[in-house]
Amino acid sequence: MKEIRWPGSGKLLVMLGLLLITGTPLLAQSVPPQGKRPTVGLVLSGGGAKGFAYVGLLRVIQEAGLPIDYIGGSSIGSIIGGLYALGYHPDTIAKMIRSQDWSSLLKDNTDRKFIAYEEKEYGEKSIVKLPIRNKKLGLGSSMYQGQEINLLLNQYFSPAYKIYDFNKLQTPFICIGTDLLNGNAIVLNKGYLPMAIRASMSIPGYFSPTDYLGYYLVDGGVVNNYPVKEVNEMGARIIVGGDVQSGLYKREQLNSITAIADQVTSFARMNSNRVGDSLTNLKVAFKMTYGMMDFEDYDSIIAFGERVARSHFNEIKALADSLNAIEYKPLKKYEARPLDSVQFDNIIIRGNKNLHTFYFTSLFGLNKNNYKMAIKDLQNTIRKLYGSGYFEHVFYSFETHNGRTDLVIEALESGPGSLGAGLHFDNNYNVGLILSGSFRNVLGRNSKLFADLNIGPDPRLRVVYLLGFGGKAALGLSADFYEFKFGVYKGYEKVNQIDFTNYKGSLFFQYTFKNMINLKAGFDYEYFRFHQDVAVDTTLYKYEYFTSYGTVFLSLNADSRDRAYFPRRGVTMTLRGEYVMPLSKNWSEELFADAGVFYLKYEHNIPLPGKFVLQPGLFAGGTLWEDNRPPLQHGFGAGGLCNRNYIDQYVGFTGVQFIQKFGYYSAIVRLKLQYNLYKNFYLTLRGDAGTDELEFSQVYQPKNLMCGYGLTASYNSIIGPVEITLMGSNMNPSPMVFVNIGYSF
Repeated sequence: MKEIRWPGSGKLLVMLGLLLITGTPLLAQSVPPQGKRPTVGLVLSGGGAKGFAYVGLLRVIQEAGLPIDYIGGSSIGSIIGGLYALGYHPDTIAKMIRSQDWSSLLKDNTDRKFIAYEEKEYGEKSIVKLPIRNKKLGLGSSMYQGQEINLLLNQYFSPAYKIYDFNKLQTPFICIGTDLLNGNAIVLNKGYLPMAIRASMSIPGYFSPTDYLGYYLVDGGVVNNYPVKEVNEMGARIIVGGDVQSGLYKREQLNSITAIADQVTSFARMNSNRVGDSLTNLKVAFKMTYGMMDFEDYDSIIAFGERVARSHFNEIKALADSLNAIEYKPLKKYEARPLDSVQFDNIIIRGNKNLHTFYFTSLFGLNKNNYKMAIKDLQNTIRKLYGSGYFEHVFYSFETHNGRTDLVIEALESGPGSLGAGLHFDNNYNVGLILSGSFRNVLGRNSKLFADLNIGPDPRLRVVYLLGFGGKAALGLSADFYEFKFGVYKGYEKVNQIDFTNYKGSLFFQYTFKNMINLKAGFDYEYFRFHQDVAVDTTLYKYEYFTSYGTVFLSLNADSRDRAYFPRRGVTMTLRGEYVMPLSKNWSEELFADAGVFYLKYEHNIPLPGKFVLQPGLFAGGTLWEDNRPPLQHGFGAGGLCNRNYIDQYVGFTGVQFIQKFGYYSAIVRLKLQYNLYKNFYLTLRGDAGTDELEFSQVYQPKNLMCGYGLTASYNSIIGPVEITLMGSNMNPSPMVFVNIGYSF
């Protein structure tokens, strides 16, 4: 033990007390002059979700009355330490932790209301997506970009948005990043605080690296997960350390990707841990069974952390009392709160190469200097930009210089596109391999190209091109080829089978409101045929040859669901009116003539207490002139339980075979009660009732009423919903089973 000389017998007793309390000597070079209170530094290690335990340590520090003069941390330690340095109370930090949906947050799951309508309409069907870079198919630099984490840090560290020097925070603060180019530990003590912390917690491979002040940074815990030496160099003479590191794993514990990644990075930081331990005066180690990714166990981790911290209360209290005996120092005020709004002078867009600056500024709705925006509105605008699909990430920060503050939007545009794949099976369309592609800004600025190919017995190829005008309006072109089979029924007996082939091209204009309502007007050209397996129905002979039809349409569509599958709230709706007209000369007016068609499809998701969701639905449609009949794909087919059909006005009906009923006038109501049984397991009670008839006069006849009922067991898997339904109806004498696997096409 080094000899400590501290003039004055009273001060010597205090020093001896400190030595007995901490069990480690104060540094000889740190001996304060007579009457000068030693400074205290708080150091918090990284460790993922385990860092929630620090809430308990901060509570004990406050209860003991121990003022902290300097704070440093890595990874999660930089987040908790940074909040405390900014002036957040431990109880406020705990509330912030509990208020997050950590699963969605860590996976960049943006609320669907911010996702562009076309991304919802043509996306959400792939098991895996691979980006195209430099004309090659590859992998991204990380699993996630940290889009939502960036917004979270911006929100909670908003009180410091004008502070460039971290020494000017309520408590001077540093955090650590790792330079990915050379492996050096970088002390981050200036710049934009939320981005510094974002860099410090960028877990390699999980979150994308961070460009910060000329460095390319990943998680500071890779090389220095316990920055005691750096906090000591700030001026701290006594170090209180919080450590949630687990040390090296044993062989049987290396059973996950995160455990292996943590083990690999542990080797590089062992030396900094040894140095940190040698300089720590009072260390609180949290040895727990929770893992670094157990963010959903926040309550248990916080409670565990408090129990461990309280076991060190006497030591922390004695340290505080000993220091106050030298010089009393009251605790700082810990009353920080996120700002409601921010004031700035200008908007600067960086990183946009294919999209004009107007695309960004139009979404903000600001057109004058001295802007002021609510934090909530600012962040939701960023989410809309990200949800457009044009960017890998959209981060924002503030830069203050010469008395002016600029809002800076850092937008990393996506590569030219991505390719995806999925699998699907159901009783109606058989098995299919779904290949998809999405391409942005390839065929003009502010353009999107979507392509889907379903390879199987019932193939489909769909290509959609959109040329945007700002963020709401677009001109579209689409091509849709599909072929599928369906039965012809007499009662419940199948008497024939039809093979339908259709080629369709569309030109349309669309306008989207708030990413949830889509208004579309345009023209369809169709070239199709119906082929009977057995030539039974002579009225279908005219369909044996390819013929063409034209359609002028207007549609209003809505999708406000919180999730595409197993939603808890929101609606889906399609209201469409169309004027269809034969173009082929080989059709006589006796068979077909110009016709008007309309239909409404509506489903509502209403959350109930507990894990129940009530899902009422409605489908209604008809032709405007009973004597004028459109072709069969413009009529209404009922049956089967597909989430989506190749033809939009063909709808599912519980207990009825695929298109077992067909008509030109349809009215169907349905009611489902969905229950989240356990995690990703669901049970759904379902009932349908209605009519689907060729003649309007038959719609309201009681004998034509269809009633169906069923129970669906579902699992929301990585490949999409896996569902089996046991169902029946008055249309069929025997119970039926419907199987659906994978995302809808």
